[in-house]
Amino acid sequence: MLRQLAEHAQAVGWTAYIPAATTQVRVAHQPPYVFTDDEVRRLFAAIDSQPMSSYSNKALVDPVLFRVLYGTGMRVSEALHLTLTDVDARAGTVKIRDSKNGEGRTVPITSRLAATLDAYLVAAHPAPEPSDHVFYTKAPRSPIDQSTVYLRFRGYLADAGIPHFVGGPHPHSLRHGFAVANLRRWAADGADLAAVLPYLACYMGHADLRGTQYYLRLTADAYPEMVTKAQLRFGYVIPAKPEDQP
Repeated sequence: MLRQLAEHAQAVGWTAYIPAATTQVRVAHQPPYVFTDDEVRRLFAAIDSQPMSSYSNKALVDPVLFRVLYGTGMRVSEALHLTLTDVDARAGTVKIRDSKNGEGRTVPITSRLAATLDAYLVAAHPAPEPSDHVFYTKAPRSPIDQSTVYLRFRGYLADAGIPHFVGGPHPHSLRHGFAVANLRRWAADGADLAAVLPYLACYMGHADLRGTQYYLRLTADAYPEMVTKAQLRFGYVIPAKPEDQP
């Protein structure tokens, strides 16, 4: 802002010093898309309705893949790099090795998702090898390409009647949905959001709390009732103006 002011001053003939640029200006990105509850139901109905085919295994793979993305909040790249040794359906855990931040983590999953994964592994891997990828197209040794996941997802959105647009829903939106759904549930249960936020950050593999705190704003934007709960918990940080106080 100071540089722009100095540049304007020079443009109108004033003598002004333009400070050197020492930091890169952050570009404002489009807010992430968060599915409504109805859209989630329609989306998975479309995914589950794909017919079995001898030319593609997507009817077998995709219902489980997208449930893992929505039920764990993991990144698409993390899910596609899962191998059979990373999934322990009986213990209800998934080990993530190839994380964006270079740090692995083991996350617990619900018993329902664990049962879904267990049944899928039996059907999709009749002759399992430890190094096989959980989700694959033609051969278990090769994971699905991210571009393939994106194209399939576009098709499911169309089948569900959910518009796709620039900045609109994409596979990573399921990760956003996981975070927002948990924050909504915790707020409804009266949980201390300041106390549970670090757990969510750890579970999702965020390097620090900044990425997780972003979901607080998303949740408040999508669900206004969250604003009241957040104000009760954090309102003391920025006190009201004297004229606004009772």
